[in-house]
Amino acid sequence: MPDFIWLIVSALFIAAWVRPIVLTSLRALHMLQLEEYQTVRYLRWLTANRWLIVDQSLLFTGIFVALFSLPSLLVAPITAFAGIAVGVWQSIKRSTPPAKKPLVLTDRARRLLAGYGVCILIFFSVVASVEAEPLKWAGSSVVFDVAMGAIGLSLALWPLLAVANLLLYPVEAGFRRYFLASARGTLRKYHPMVIGVAGSYGKTSTKAILAHLLATRFPTLATPRSFNTPMGLCRVIREELRPEHQFFIAELGAYRLGEIRELGRLVHPSIGVLTSVGPEHLERFGSLENVVKGEAELLQAIPPDGVAIVNGDDELCRQIANAATCRVVFAGGPAEQRRALWADDVTLTSAGLQFTISRADGRSVKARTRLLGRHSVANILLASAAALECGIAFDDLAEAIDRLEPVEHRLQLIANDNGVTVIDDTYNSNPRGAAAALETLASFQGGRRYLVTPGMVELADYQDTAHREFGLQAAGVCDAVILIGSRRTRAIAEGLVEGGATADRLIITANLSEATERLRDLLRAGDAVLFENDLPDNYVE
Repeated sequence: MPDFIWLIVSALFIAAWVRPIVLTSLRALHMLQLEEYQTVRYLRWLTANRWLIVDQSLLFTGIFVALFSLPSLLVAPITAFAGIAVGVWQSIKRSTPPAKKPLVLTDRARRLLAGYGVCILIFFSVVASVEAEPLKWAGSSVVFDVAMGAIGLSLALWPLLAVANLLLYPVEAGFRRYFLASARGTLRKYHPMVIGVAGSYGKTSTKAILAHLLATRFPTLATPRSFNTPMGLCRVIREELRPEHQFFIAELGAYRLGEIRELGRLVHPSIGVLTSVGPEHLERFGSLENVVKGEAELLQAIPPDGVAIVNGDDELCRQIANAATCRVVFAGGPAEQRRALWADDVTLTSAGLQFTISRADGRSVKARTRLLGRHSVANILLASAAALECGIAFDDLAEAIDRLEPVEHRLQLIANDNGVTVIDDTYNSNPRGAAAALETLASFQGGRRYLVTPGMVELADYQDTAHREFGLQAAGVCDAVILIGSRRTRAIAEGLVEGGATADRLIITANLSEATERLRDLLRAGDAVLFENDLPDNYVE
């Protein structure tokens, strides 16, 4: 065949495989985004899922076409067109898999995708330039070259994204500096009182409660959802902060030492709220001792004339407070402690909480809320103490607390018309929150109680212990437990057995969809089901 025919065949081969390659590239970008663009964590994910990252269809098609790209034989064009047919079939067959947290094509993602595309083209060109001696002067050699490039891409598409991410690091660092400077300038310009909320658990809920309390009297801006990273805070400050906002509530998240210190230097909180300290993100912090040091950075960020609102019921929080250089206000805690607020007569029901807020000056007020979970009392106390410091009247607390709405996916009751109570706690992934959720489930009487969970993550060596304790508690509460994934939840199953759960009370499914299907056959009016945690796609077994 003339050389230009071979060029057309090669171009058709490439075109046929464009869509499958693009879909794989977007899937890789999605995983990197879920790993917060951290190259090391992304590479660990690749290592753990190495059997998934080779595009076998592209690999075997490339090998087949390369082996049979022989000159002057009828088999060469037939083989090439077979490769094109497979590519077309894969383009039709493949689709973007459903995602719990879909890929978001932010500006950074688009920049990375462009750089990644350049890396793919360069890699393909280099691999495709390898000549096979028998085909050196044959027209079909271009098909062989393209097939070799396809083989290379089938193996390297996922790792190439890590290369692109590293190469673009200086560019992203420049954008980061710009956004940080811009956000600092906006804060200086509008000068709201900044309240930083940090802690291992309860940050988002406490922030939402505090924002509700302050908004009854003052224009208030709080970071939405779990926007608690430097770039997340920068985005909120630059896009949403206005001159009329008197208060800015910033959730401060951390995965390692120094991150809350960095966030403190960005927002300069005058008031800090420390919700709790416990085993969180141990795979990244390294130890509970580092978690304590990391959360202590909040109090170090508060100026001497500022105030720290500290959970007095948390022993580690009290230890951190001992080293504070600012004024400390304890919410809750033992009677002998200099606590400002505490809760008495706490009643936990399936309809919410009832309790009395008592104050050090002897005043008290009865409060009730639709929020579920005993730990919500601590969150409300912390938010109330901060609100009082900001000028909210003590007598106004009860009415504001009564109007609190549950934070989405955090012990949230889901309304339905089939008589089944659904408790959505899918955004909690910590031992303390899981225990509180089971206590809440136990308050639902009259029907059977079900638990659906994939377990907890990022607890390092403590994970099996936490899971076993979780399973032991669940055995005493639940009529049946549905575990999602068998490997991660093994210790939960062991705890269930240790707690006396029989085999018929344990169901193991591959994913949440399968678990939901099983529930449809099990649930009837009057039953209650707790969905405890829902892991993102990068944790799916």
